[in-house]
Order: sequence, then C-alpha cells, then structure tokens
Amino acid sequence: MSTSSIPLLHGIPALGLGTYPLMDQQCTDTVRMAVDLGYRHIDTAQMYGNEKAVGKGIAGCGVARDALFITTKVDPSNCNAAQFSDSVKQSMDDLGGPADLLLIHWPPADDQIDDMLDLLKAEQLRGMARRVGVSNFTPRMLRRAAQRIAGLACNQVEFHPLIDQGVLKATADELGLPLVAYSPIARGKALQHPAVTEIAARLSRPPSEIVLRWIVQQGVVAIPMTSKRENAASNLRIFEFTLADADMSAISAIGTAAGRTISPGWMAGRWND
Repeated sequence: MSTSSIPLLHGIPALGLGTYPLMDQQCTDTVRMAVDLGYRHIDTAQMYGNEKAVGKGIAGCGVARDALFITTKVDPSNCNAAQFSDSVKQSMDDLGGPADLLLIHWPPADDQIDDMLDLLKAEQLRGMARRVGVSNFTPRMLRRAAQRIAGLACNQVEFHPLIDQGVLKATADELGLPLVAYSPIARGKALQHPAVTEIAARLSRPPSEIVLRWIVQQGVVAIPMTSKRENAASNLRIFEFTLADADMSAISAIGTAAGRTISPGWMAGRWND
C-alpha cells in the first residue's frame, strides 16, 4: 500500500501503530516493520517506557523524519510545574527530535487542568511539538481544554464497538477536533461479537478489518498495536472497502457504558463528568 492510500483526518494519518506494551528491540523492529509496510503514524508515551526504542526505530526506518507523524504523551507523574518541561525534553531526546503531537496522557485534578494545559501550550511554543492535544478527557474536560488551547489537535481515548462513546464523539465533532482510538479492538474482545463476525464472514474480511473500518469511517483515527507483519498489513486494507450504513449501525448498537476495558483507579467517578 502506498502512503497516499492512508487518508488524513484533521491532518493526522487515519491509521497508526500503537506501541504499548512493546519494549526494547521488539519495539524498534516493529516500528521499522510498520514503516516499511506504509505506516507513517507511530504512537508512544512516557508511561510506556519505550520512547527510546521508538526513536531507534524511527532513526533506522529509511524514511525521512518529516514524512512521519510521531505522537507521545506526558505521564501523570510529570504533570506538575517542576517536571513537565524537563520530561518533555527527555522524550524529544529519546525520540530524536520534536514530536508531531504531544498529549497530556491522563487528566490531572480539576484544579490543575488549566495550569497543565498552559504548560502543554508552552511546550508547543518552544518547538517541542507541532501540535498538542489531550487524552482520556471527558466531554466537560474536553470543552475546557478546547477553550484554553486554540487549535487543540485531538482527544485520544478508548474507542471500540463495545463502549458507547457517543456523547464524547458528538462533543468532539461540535468542537471540530478528532478522537484518536486507542485499544480499538478492545484487546481482542470486539472481534468475537456476533454482529462483527457476521459482517466479517459476509464480506470475507477478518473481524479486525471490520472493527477498524467502523472506527475510521466515523472520522476517528485508529492506532492498533500489532507486532505481526501479517496483521499490520491486514489493518492497512481497511481503506479498500466501505461498510454499508446498516452494518455501521449494527456495530454501533453493540456499545454500552460498561464496555470500557481501561479505567485506572484515579479516574473512578470521573468518566461521566
């Protein structure tokens, strides 16, 4: 697949490679494999502990850095005035240069959100990232962030057929910014749902392609993780077909508020905010 076959959503490649929980040489090799296949969007984070391995993969991938789109995220432990800037500099050193997108990985306490958004914007202004955004922000938090930072790039969140993210998606659409879907196949659970497997069998496509197509067809960026070349190549084939409206609706009907698979303790009670 040529890279021109991967569309941009709000300037972000619609399909990228997630790198959690890849580490060390496996991470470096997977990044190079993905770029060789045609991926240009690579997602990492301070929390993953693999930024240096991603940086090595970028450096040895054979594609110019300005042709890639690299995302990283500031760890909650670094979301304070004393550590924020130094942590971002370390990330950029490990990645081999400024990021294309820098995110706050998890929302800080409500009384600290504005200060952290200001620190995030400051990193953009000093050239550490071309764009800045947030991750795991609720609708109310997202409105607050978009008001604080003009041109906010995205909100990276858990997004797959098993979870109903309709309110958050509507909020992002209203604000004119995209969602980026992490855990897009719900750690494999979404691939087993009868609605997905029926469509996959009828279209002679793997369930993973059906789920990822459902995501990007809504204007949401997907960043699945796989270290297997055949799976990474399969994921790229989601741009070869379109799901019918009835199939889109059938998959959308799966989601519930209880479908979340990733919910750390500090977010308890905040998801419906």
